[in-house]
Amino acid sequence: MFCAVRLELELPFSTSLKDKRQTLRSIKDRLRRKNISVVECDHQDLWQRATIELALAAVSLRAAEEKREEVRRALLNYDDLAIIDWREEFVKL
Repeated sequence: MFCAVRLELELPFSTSLKDKRQTLRSIKDRLRRKNISVVECDHQDLWQRATIELALAAVSLRAAEEKREEVRRALLNYDDLAIIDWREEFVKL
């Protein structure tokens, strides 16, 4: 089972692209430690907006949903960002 998630993020406390990159780097590092692929795919030139895509693989739908929920909880613990949009897709391989 494969899960892809596209997130639109708002970074209200970011005052420069450097602040934004630091926040995104922290998110990426934390999620990559959980074996989740992360890439910034849009809004690279805006200070307070970001679009990232996540990809994760699991042996079953239930395992993919649990891992996706773990990602959601991790992102909700960040005070420096707000999730504007969350789109996900599950694909059985």
